[in-house]
Amino acid sequence: MFMRNISKFLSRRGFIAKLCLFFIFFPPSSMGFAQSIQFSKDSIPVVDGEVVFLAKFEYELNKNEFFRRTYSYLNDKLDPYSGAFLINNEDSTICLITDYLEISSNPIAVFGMYITYNMHLTYNEGNCTMAISNISYMEKGYFESQEKSKRKLNMPKYSGKDIMVDKNYTRLMTQNASGKITEATVERVNEIIKKI
Repeated sequence: MFMRNISKFLSRRGFIAKLCLFFIFFPPSSMGFAQSIQFSKDSIPVVDGEVVFLAKFEYELNKNEFFRRTYSYLNDKLDPYSGAFLINNEDSTICLITDYLEISSNPIAVFGMYITYNMHLTYNEGNCTMAISNISYMEKGYFESQEKSKRKLNMPKYSGKDIMVDKNYTRLMTQNASGKITEATVERVNEIIKKI
């Protein structure tokens, strides 16, 4: 009964016309956070010799509400391997985050990297700037050995520039290892931007 009434209403009123009018009067930026930047593996942003992903969000919420929603996303939905808030207030959030990127797997071996980075969000009225910087990588085996060890081990690390710009990382039996890591990193960054 309820569905039939909706169908009659929509057919009489022109649903498509109403939907168009809705988006004219309430564009997507007024319904949430406007963010069109999507990064590409072929165009990695470098600032002062370091890979830094910058994004700007515009919103119609007040600063406190945007902070509250961002905190909720970072705390409940980001789902990193590990993370910590270094600063978290209504003006700024700085997090230290480690994610696990599975690059490829087969019955014989898994190729994965752990990526650690800082995420810095600066809140203003009507907009927020996000920077992902201080990117470093460590191979899965090395990282997990370090996690199990009670002392600091001297494990090889790679910077974001080493992997994504200079393509310095190679791996036996994996063609274009740096390129595959870059692609997985850009995918993760774009996912974060989209979901914030």
